[in-house]
Amino acid sequence: NCTAKSRAEKKFFVADGLNSAVDLSALYIRRPHERGYVVNWDLEQEVWERMCHRDVLSVTPSETSILVTEPLLSPTELRDNLAEFCFETLGFASFASATPGLLAYNDHRYADPTSVLARTGCGVVVDSGFSFTHVMPLFEGRVLHKACRRVDIGGKVLTNLLMEQLSYRQYNMMNEGLLMNSVKERLSYVSLDFDKDLQSCRRPNNPIRRFYRLPSGLDGEDAHGQVVEDQNSAGSQSKRPKMDASIG
Repeated sequence: NCTAKSRAEKKFFVADGLNSAVDLSALYIRRPHERGYVVNWDLEQEVWERMCHRDVLSVTPSETSILVTEPLLSPTELRDNLAEFCFETLGFASFASATPGLLAYNDHRYADPTSVLARTGCGVVVDSGFSFTHVMPLFEGRVLHKACRRVDIGGKVLTNLLMEQLSYRQYNMMNEGLLMNSVKERLSYVSLDFDKDLQSCRRPNNPIRRFYRLPSGLDGEDAHGQVVEDQNSAGSQSKRPKMDASIG
């Protein structure tokens, strides 16, 4: 959900158009959101118009109903702006909004009807996004708004941490936000047993460690790099610079 201007290619990219960029480090990124809230509706309109384009979803807003997720505890003014944006600016036929945590709860309830959360409607939903994390308690299927908490930690913090770690240990990646975000999304996972995984990382044959081949700029290569499945072949291919990063 962003636009970008390339300093090297002299091109302007919107939304999924970033996938066609050759040099990710030369992109100047502009995002319509700040800390999870829309602050630039003109920029958001460009992204949504691209989303409706025939090359993407190929939909006509006037013939389409839309469900939009919005942050928990969103200010009333932003909700009104969102409704105005969907109806008057883009012209959707109908519009509804809901919090991601509540949608996740309903999805889990139908996917696993025998679970405690589905049977009692009581539990806690943790919704972690790009800029923040919401902790949302539920009682009998209803959100306890007074008990909800927001923490300004999200995926962006993990991306910045990865950039700092790699820049300190191997390469200078401080200007490679998009690339590091792709690495994070391809390699990260949620540990179900943190202590056990931590012990595994200390073994000589670390089963969690992965090798990632950074892009070299050659034609036909993924601009975001790729995961090296065969660790013994990392850096062994001929006629290519050695740009393999060890992440574990």
